[in-house]
Amino acid sequence: MKAHPARFLGILALLCGTAGCGWHAGLALPEGARRVGVEIFETHREVLERGLEPLLCDEISRAVTDWIGAPLESPSRADLLVRGRILEYRRRPGIRNSENQLVETGLYFAAAAELVDRRSGRIVVPTKEAHVWSGYSTEVSLANEQAARARALRHVADSLVLELFRPTPRNDAPETPADVSESK
Repeated sequence: MKAHPARFLGILALLCGTAGCGWHAGLALPEGARRVGVEIFETHREVLERGLEPLLCDEISRAVTDWIGAPLESPSRADLLVRGRILEYRRRPGIRNSENQLVETGLYFAAAAELVDRRSGRIVVPTKEAHVWSGYSTEVSLANEQAARARALRHVADSLVLELFRPTPRNDAPETPADVSESK
């Protein structure tokens, strides 16, 4: 079979033309913002589980990298900050067998976050909340609780980032005094 140079050039031109079409896989940032930073989340005083803050920060950073078309930056240099709070972390009583041994249980994890313009301090997207129950079996290994915690952190992080950056008109952000005076 003989290759046709014209066909080859046509396919090459088509590929080159679509390669620069401007499409990207990330969600868009608000106008004027280019870099996103993630602050370490605060923990509500009633949450007794320690060490969740850096784990959630890592998951939020991963979610920003996965879902948003912007570089991750130090909070002190970013245009936008993801700022939040761990609201709740608890274990449920679970299911026991006939010998009263715990065989299945779960944990509940909840957090809230807002998107803040670091330069002005203005809240760009008001507080969004995410929560999840993550169940696990205790019969096989105690490592199942760590896996359930990792699933919960990942789910909450993805949910918060998708809510904070979802494409809606100004993402329901409240009007600031400057916005009110400009619209008149």
